[in-house]
Amino acid sequence: MLVLEDLNVEGLIRNGTKKRRLRLYDSSFSELRAVLEWQFRKREKLVFPVPAYNTSRECFLCGGINQGLTLEDRVFHCPFCGFTLDRDLNASLVLLKRAGWEPPAVPVELRPLPPLPSPGLKKRRQGGAMIQEAPPFKAG
Repeated sequence: MLVLEDLNVEGLIRNGTKKRRLRLYDSSFSELRAVLEWQFRKREKLVFPVPAYNTSRECFLCGGINQGLTLEDRVFHCPFCGFTLDRDLNASLVLLKRAGWEPPAVPVELRPLPPLPSPGLKKRRQGGAMIQEAPPFKAG
């Protein structure tokens, strides 16, 4: 699945500063998007263009809009719920949420890790404690 911001590049060029306009002219957003969409559809994957309006200012958790956020601010802080995250990461989570993605109920950091398999190790008891030992080395 590919989730894209449905950017209005012409509006960005029209309303931006001279430096930003030149950078946007040099970047080929429409060509990049066309190639990405073609590659994903060729592999029968889903492509979701999502409205880009306020993705950088919207809080991923509560949906509140931080109107005081400027382009120089690199950290998003929600004045409503106190959520703080990197601005770009917050925007990408907002895009995923708008595309229909629901976050897991338990944060990944709090999930227990499954035990790792230990191929080739044998368990044996010695004085009530479990000891793992490797199989004997066989020269081939």
